[in-house]
Amino acid sequence: MSKKSFVQLLRKIIREEVTKAVRSEMRTALNENKTDHSKVIDHGISLHDMVEEPVPFKKQKRREYSKNSMLNDILNETGPLRENSVGNTMNFNAQMAQSFNRSSTVAPPTDIDGRPVNTGNEKVATVVNAMTKDYSALMKAIDKKKGK
Repeated sequence: MSKKSFVQLLRKIIREEVTKAVRSEMRTALNENKTDHSKVIDHGISLHDMVEEPVPFKKQKRREYSKNSMLNDILNETGPLRENSVGNTMNFNAQMAQSFNRSSTVAPPTDIDGRPVNTGNEKVATVVNAMTKDYSALMKAIDKKKGK
């Protein structure tokens, strides 16, 4: 047997054995992660049933907000406003800004990719100064101009 034919025969045998091993590993890998869809569906249905259960609601006495009965019904179905609702937290003024500790605003040591930030760079320093600057005097001037 020549060297060339031996190498070809060896390659053929190796290729067959590798193919057989890869197929058996693929079969086991594909069978390991099979999902039982009926269990997933049952779980989804049970979650849906939990959400659909009526929540005990404290009935409030009906009040007359309007002479229009439809509008009155809608207003009576609407929940009461809480004191700390979103609209109240959006009123940020200069007095609130002064209560924040300015020393807590420090340039981040790394950027979003985890690389260290070069605070010696002039552009970076400009941005950091703009972010950490005390704007309370500016906010007071704006409030004064608005008449607050």
